[in-house]
Amino acid sequence: MNIDGLTVSALVAELRERLCGSRVQQIYHPRPSTITLELWAGEEQSLLIETAEQPRVHLTQQRFPHPKTPSAFCMLLRKYLRNGIIVGVSQPALERIIDLTIRHGEEYILRTELLGKHANVIVLRGERIVGALNSAMGQRSFRPTEVYHAPPTQGKLDPRTMTQEEFLGRLDLSPFPSPARGGELPLPFREGDRGVRSVAQALFQVLEGIGPRLAQEIALRAGLDPAQPLAALTAEQRLALWNGARQLCANVCENPSPCLYGDGDNIIDVAPVPLRLYAHLRCEHYATLSEALDEYVRRSPEHNLLAHEQHRLHEIVRGHSVKVRTALERIAHDLASSRDYERLRHEGELLLAHLSQLRKGLSEIALEDFRDGTKKIIQLDPTLDPVANAQQKFARYKKLKRAQEKLAARLEELRQELEYLENIEHSLEHAESEAALAEIREELGAAGYLPRARREPARAIGPREFLIRGYRVLVGRSSKQNDELVRSASREDYWLHARDRPGSHVIIKNPKQREIPRDVLEQAAQLAAYYSKGRDAQKVPVSYTRVKYLRKGGRPGLVLVTHEEGTLTVTPKGEL
Repeated sequence: MNIDGLTVSALVAELRERLCGSRVQQIYHPRPSTITLELWAGEEQSLLIETAEQPRVHLTQQRFPHPKTPSAFCMLLRKYLRNGIIVGVSQPALERIIDLTIRHGEEYILRTELLGKHANVIVLRGERIVGALNSAMGQRSFRPTEVYHAPPTQGKLDPRTMTQEEFLGRLDLSPFPSPARGGELPLPFREGDRGVRSVAQALFQVLEGIGPRLAQEIALRAGLDPAQPLAALTAEQRLALWNGARQLCANVCENPSPCLYGDGDNIIDVAPVPLRLYAHLRCEHYATLSEALDEYVRRSPEHNLLAHEQHRLHEIVRGHSVKVRTALERIAHDLASSRDYERLRHEGELLLAHLSQLRKGLSEIALEDFRDGTKKIIQLDPTLDPVANAQQKFARYKKLKRAQEKLAARLEELRQELEYLENIEHSLEHAESEAALAEIREELGAAGYLPRARREPARAIGPREFLIRGYRVLVGRSSKQNDELVRSASREDYWLHARDRPGSHVIIKNPKQREIPRDVLEQAAQLAAYYSKGRDAQKVPVSYTRVKYLRKGGRPGLVLVTHEEGTLTVTPKGEL
């Protein structure tokens, strides 16, 4: 399913009728790519914004588990939009963009760009950015206080307002189609001689808001084969294309009839109107696009299972993190309480040095401290003789000293465990498939956080790979994979990691054992910053050194740096 601009226009009209006047009661961020707005206007409604697989915005009956700790972006949304009133729902031209105008003191726009893999959610005040779900997508930046720049327009014709002359004139001038923003052309649009344009290719390139699916539909409504060469059309057939485009546009904008298409048990697509393209498929009609989209997702088991498992693992890891933080606080307090063990040893030595002044029955005594000549008051046990009091001081000194050593060691263990759990949380946030989750699940089982299930080992997925000026750059997806990257790296390979925050290990392969160019290091550092908890920061410091200066840490994914060769402060960027 890929929602095109014309379908978005029907969705916007539907949402405008349902949402305007609603109050934003609460906002949740149940998983990294999902935002939900709980609304009230005489009845409760829930609006879903999804930016990962199949980006979309629609009313939903789904209920998501709410994270115990809201994300930074969720807190920003609540600060500016909670208790606000939705006063407008709009779409710029026929772009795959939906704007919610929300009045909360000032007017804010909650903009969702449904641009495939570049989908994003941005809060705008005027022309400036307040915050965004993703601070950088491709070459575009979405950092707070920056001026917002909309995606570049493609100069296509609006099928709702174009004249017959404009359409027929533009049809012959259409260049060979290129991929839409955030996606690529389906196979039928990439086959054959690139010098011969098909009818569907030309329509896709000429008409705004028309994706490959609706381009084929227009051709079918005109009685033509979508793959037929454009140059072979007669004047009457070109006019039939014009009528087909106008008819489809009128159907979608004036008389939508949402359909869910399937084949057997498989759900195939959602459309705003019945499509001849899918005449061979089972069609289910729905009152609204929101209902059709919601049902599409509900019956997509892989999608729901993935999100559910991601949330389940998040909650398990967060629960262990809370326990570790509580233990850290307790041990830090115990350490502070036991730090005066040296005082006890010194008091014992003073008592032995002044035995002649002591007698049984005293509860305290003031003795001259031979270190500085001052008088020191020492508490005594009146039931013990002087030597026994001194021995008691020494015994307590030894006990507290042993406790200090054990507590200090335990404190370091807990700090490493917390760092490990934070790295696992980071890996979960970026897990994009069942294979990635299975690898994390297996790692949690090996570490004792989950029962070791009797199942086939997770099919290994490789690290993310990039090529920067001929240098192969690898980015770990999990703590276990971070370990493997370092273990398999050569001594002269370069290692990068966001400083003082959870994140992926980044390795620059250096087979020729040469000094890595500065621009290659900087781009790899941008990847390390992006695949870390610092993704939304404007600048992130990134440490780098050669692998030969690393030592294995205590837990998976942790290393000790014996010699840091440098630090780069960079803007996070996930695509180069």
